[in-house]
Amino acid sequence: MELGLTLINEKNETEIKEVLNYLFELALKYAKEGQETDTKRLIEYMNKIGKAAAIARLEPIVVNTLLLFPQVATEACKQNMENALVSIALAFGEIGKVAAEQKMETPAKIAASYLGEMGNTAASRRAKKGTIAVIFALGEIGKSVTWQKLGDVASSTVVLLGETGKVAASQKFEDAVLNAELLLQEIGTGAIEKNLKETADMSVRSIQDIGKTADRQGLDKALLQAAYSLEAIKFNAEDRYLMSASIVAEVALLHFERLKIERLEDKLNKISRGKKRSPGTGL
Repeated sequence: MELGLTLINEKNETEIKEVLNYLFELALKYAKEGQETDTKRLIEYMNKIGKAAAIARLEPIVVNTLLLFPQVATEACKQNMENALVSIALAFGEIGKVAAEQKMETPAKIAASYLGEMGNTAASRRAKKGTIAVIFALGEIGKSVTWQKLGDVASSTVVLLGETGKVAASQKFEDAVLNAELLLQEIGTGAIEKNLKETADMSVRSIQDIGKTADRQGLDKALLQAAYSLEAIKFNAEDRYLMSASIVAEVALLHFERLKIERLEDKLNKISRGKKRSPGTGL
């Protein structure tokens, strides 16, 4: 791995690819054999090389690194190695984020696209940890591309995050859903600040769709969070005079009026007050 980082400093792309291919072959071998610890270790090595390549603006190397992960993920999935899959999801997120910080749209988009596929797979397999990792990773990319004003990538990433959030809600993974809503709120308000109207609008629509699914599944906290997130985006849009986003958020909020959010909040407060504290745990 140290050799790979040294070669990046020297910008020796040919030899960097050879090192990456060697690490990939080993990772694939270990994944097929069900050796999760060794698979994770190699994924982390490749992740470090991918991030270093992004910082060095070696875009072909960054893309090459990202394209090596899916085959390892497929084998890890066959072997039910959830921790290895989490490592791959986080690697996509970290490399995609750093690439976005360097204004490299293609790697960021590739990373987000693969994460979208991983999110659907994880949720359909009821892999809660993997679903949360994908949501976190997509959120990191989404925030980064929004901050860099990479509007097209930001909008597509928001859509993927929203889809993963909806699938998580359908599986009643409420912690994952709450994370998705909060990340979409952060991306939405960031998009308003950067005047990315389409990304702001997509954030609102994604939160609304997640909230509707949460409603159908009886996820009260997620439903309340959807309403709060929409209110936050609406407030920021009005404050920044981005009226299109404000209107979209206001229309989205109309759906939640019939749910009597005030009563829902009272219900949640009662649930919280009713929970018994465990002696000595602070819970």
